[in-house]
Amino acid sequence: MRFLRLSIFLLAASLAVTSCSKRLSLLQVQGGYSLLSNEMKKEIRRVEKSVVGVTTKIIYEVQTFDYEMQNGNLVADASSPVRYRLKSGDAGIIREKDEKTLSGGGLVIEHDPSAGSYTILTSSHLVSPRDTTDTYYLDEHGAPTGVVFQRLIVKKVSLSVRGGSNWRVPAQLLVNNSISDIAIIVGDTEKYLAGEYLNALGYDLDLSWGDWVFMFGYPQQIKQMTGGWVSESPYRGTFAVDAVVRFGFSGGPVFALSRKKYELVFVGIIKSVPSGTVDYIAPDGTLPIGYRLTADDTQKLIVSREVVVNYGTVYCVNPKLIKRFIKAAKAPLEANGVFLHRKYYGRGT
Repeated sequence: MRFLRLSIFLLAASLAVTSCSKRLSLLQVQGGYSLLSNEMKKEIRRVEKSVVGVTTKIIYEVQTFDYEMQNGNLVADASSPVRYRLKSGDAGIIREKDEKTLSGGGLVIEHDPSAGSYTILTSSHLVSPRDTTDTYYLDEHGAPTGVVFQRLIVKKVSLSVRGGSNWRVPAQLLVNNSISDIAIIVGDTEKYLAGEYLNALGYDLDLSWGDWVFMFGYPQQIKQMTGGWVSESPYRGTFAVDAVVRFGFSGGPVFALSRKKYELVFVGIIKSVPSGTVDYIAPDGTLPIGYRLTADDTQKLIVSREVVVNYGTVYCVNPKLIKRFIKAAKAPLEANGVFLHRKYYGRGT
């Protein structure tokens, strides 16, 4: 009986060790290669040299609307820009200026030394903001009423890119598709910005459950890398990754280990993270910390909204959608003097 109990104990211990060993191998091995090896670190450094930071500065005109009321109701007005009659003169529309800075990543897909240009693949939402954004009054259930409270109108968009140094290069938007959330920009400089991406493309790499990917971005305008396991996404043309990604990773490239040889290949663009919003009331910034509010100070309170990221999942544009976008962009790119390597059009290396 003691022998039987000992045998069962040894069998359980063996299974536990095997289970731990399998978990360890999952963390360390992908496609038969170690993710922690010096060879993998060399591959990471190789592709990292082609990753740049992308910054977008947006200048808005902020229009806040003050409506004329009759017996406590809005007055319909077909000639009004917001469908209801505004107070006369300057009181009806209060105009102010505001600025916003977005940061993210991009991949250098072509460098023309003779022209001093760098062609960069990134996200559309990072470099091409919506021309007009409306904020609406809400009803008692928190739903938009259709009555515009404030309107943001883009007046100027300035793009810039940076490589390993702190200096920036002005850039311009060449091709954009807001539906697929992919864009191509070009930065002009005779100085060295970053290396052109030379590895293969993973157009035919069918990413699925359990694949591991590396991702690069520029949170707080500092180049960083993260990684995670691939899973299915509920959104068409994307895949999900179990990784902690912060603001600033948008537009950054995604790499996976090739199944043909020991090489990291480009397989995606970081698109978005799940998020929500939190509304709160706070002073307008003119009151010092620790100040005790009085009844008169309620005039200095404003309703603000913050985006709250649900960390742990990131969605990425899949390689098939990227291939389709680049093939469609061939004509406008070449019209602007940009000639990509044939591999980007799925014609081999």
